[in-house]
Amino acid sequence: MSEQGTRAVAAVARLRAALERTAGALAKPDLDTLLAGESEIEVALAELPATYELSPEERRAVRVEVGKAHAALLRCRRLGAALGSFVRISLEAQGLSEYGPRKVATSYAGQALDARM
Repeated sequence: MSEQGTRAVAAVARLRAALERTAGALAKPDLDTLLAGESEIEVALAELPATYELSPEERRAVRVEVGKAHAALLRCRRLGAALGSFVRISLEAQGLSEYGPRKVATSYAGQALDARM
Protein backbone atom coordinates (compact mmCIF):
# COMPACT_ATOMS: atom_id res chain seq x y z
CA MET A 1 0.00 0.00 0.00
CA SER A 2 1.30 3.48 -0.87
CA GLU A 3 1.90 6.20 1.70
CA GLN A 4 -1.20 8.05 0.48
CA GLY A 5 -3.25 4.86 0.69
CA THR A 6 -2.05 4.16 4.20
CA ARG A 7 -2.87 7.74 5.26
CA ALA A 8 -6.31 7.56 3.64
CA VAL A 9 -7.24 4.30 5.36
CA ALA A 10 -5.87 5.54 8.71
CA ALA A 11 -7.79 8.84 8.48
CA VAL A 12 -11.10 7.13 7.73
CA ALA A 13 -10.41 4.53 10.44
CA ARG A 14 -9.88 7.35 12.98
CA LEU A 15 -13.19 8.88 11.93
CA ARG A 16 -14.94 5.51 12.27
CA ALA A 17 -13.41 4.93 15.72
CA ALA A 18 -14.48 8.40 16.89
CA LEU A 19 -18.03 7.77 15.66
CA GLU A 20 -18.12 4.37 17.38
CA ARG A 21 -16.97 5.92 20.68
CA THR A 22 -19.61 8.62 20.30
CA ALA A 23 -22.30 6.00 19.71
CA GLY A 24 -21.12 4.14 22.81
CA ALA A 25 -21.30 7.36 24.83
CA LEU A 26 -24.85 7.97 23.61
CA ALA A 27 -25.86 4.42 24.54
CA LYS A 28 -24.61 4.63 28.16
CA PRO A 29 -25.02 7.80 28.38
CA ASP A 30 -21.55 9.17 29.15
CA LEU A 31 -21.34 12.95 28.77
CA ASP A 32 -17.55 13.24 29.13
CA THR A 33 -16.92 10.68 26.39
CA LEU A 34 -19.61 12.26 24.24
CA LEU A 35 -17.97 15.68 24.49
CA ALA A 36 -14.53 14.21 23.81
CA GLY A 37 -15.95 12.41 20.79
CA GLU A 38 -16.96 15.71 19.24
CA SER A 39 -13.32 16.83 19.26
CA GLU A 40 -12.13 13.48 17.94
CA ILE A 41 -14.57 13.66 15.02
CA GLU A 42 -13.47 17.21 14.23
CA VAL A 43 -9.77 16.20 14.22
CA ALA A 44 -10.45 13.10 12.13
CA LEU A 45 -12.38 15.12 9.54
CA ALA A 46 -9.60 17.72 9.38
CA GLU A 47 -7.10 14.94 8.58
CA LEU A 48 -9.08 13.85 5.53
CA PRO A 49 -7.62 15.54 2.44
CA ALA A 50 -9.92 16.61 -0.38
CA THR A 51 -8.43 14.14 -2.85
CA TYR A 52 -6.27 11.04 -2.88
CA GLU A 53 -4.65 9.17 -5.73
CA LEU A 54 -5.45 5.60 -4.71
CA SER A 55 -5.01 2.25 -6.35
CA PRO A 56 -8.07 -0.01 -6.75
CA GLU A 57 -7.00 -2.06 -3.69
CA GLU A 58 -6.58 1.09 -1.61
CA ARG A 59 -9.97 2.38 -2.74
CA ARG A 60 -11.54 -0.91 -1.62
CA ALA A 61 -9.86 -0.63 1.80
CA VAL A 62 -11.07 2.97 2.19
CA ARG A 63 -14.56 1.95 1.04
CA VAL A 64 -14.71 -0.73 3.77
CA GLU A 65 -13.77 1.84 6.44
CA VAL A 66 -16.25 4.36 5.03
CA GLY A 67 -18.98 1.71 5.22
CA LYS A 68 -18.16 1.04 8.87
CA ALA A 69 -18.07 4.78 9.58
CA HIS A 70 -21.47 5.15 7.93
CA ALA A 71 -22.91 2.39 10.12
CA ALA A 72 -21.48 4.09 13.24
CA LEU A 73 -22.95 7.43 12.14
CA LEU A 74 -26.36 5.82 11.63
CA ARG A 75 -26.14 4.34 15.13
CA CYS A 76 -25.27 7.80 16.52
CA ARG A 77 -28.27 9.31 14.77
CA ARG A 78 -30.65 6.66 16.09
CA LEU A 79 -29.32 6.82 19.64
CA GLY A 80 -29.36 10.62 19.57
CA ALA A 81 -32.97 10.66 18.41
CA ALA A 82 -33.96 8.17 21.10
CA LEU A 83 -32.15 10.17 23.78
CA GLY A 84 -33.81 13.38 22.57
CA SER A 85 -37.24 11.75 22.76
CA PHE A 86 -36.51 10.41 26.24
CA VAL A 87 -35.47 13.85 27.50
CA ARG A 88 -38.51 15.54 25.88
CA ILE A 89 -40.95 13.04 27.39
CA SER A 90 -39.24 13.23 30.79
CA LEU A 91 -39.51 17.01 30.80
CA GLU A 92 -43.14 16.94 29.68
CA ALA A 93 -43.95 14.50 32.49
CA GLN A 94 -42.54 17.07 34.90
CA GLY A 95 -44.68 19.80 33.37
CA LEU A 96 -41.80 21.36 31.43
CA SER A 97 -41.58 21.88 27.69
CA GLU A 98 -37.94 22.96 27.68
CA TYR A 99 -35.02 22.89 30.03
CA GLY A 100 -35.22 25.82 32.42
CA PRO A 101 -37.03 26.98 35.55
CA ARG A 102 -39.98 28.80 33.95
CA LYS A 103 -40.78 26.58 30.98
CA VAL A 104 -44.23 24.95 31.11
CA ALA A 105 -45.58 22.18 28.92
CA THR A 106 -49.05 22.56 27.50
CA SER A 107 -49.63 18.82 27.14
CA TYR A 108 -49.29 17.81 30.84
CA ALA A 109 -49.65 21.16 32.64
CA GLY A 110 -51.88 20.70 35.68
CA GLN A 111 -52.37 16.98 35.01
CA ALA A 112 -51.17 13.90 36.83
CA LEU A 113 -49.21 11.15 35.16
CA ASP A 114 -49.86 7.58 36.30
CA ALA A 115 -46.60 5.71 35.79
CA ARG A 116 -47.37 2.54 37.76
CA MET A 117 -46.30 -0.75 36.22
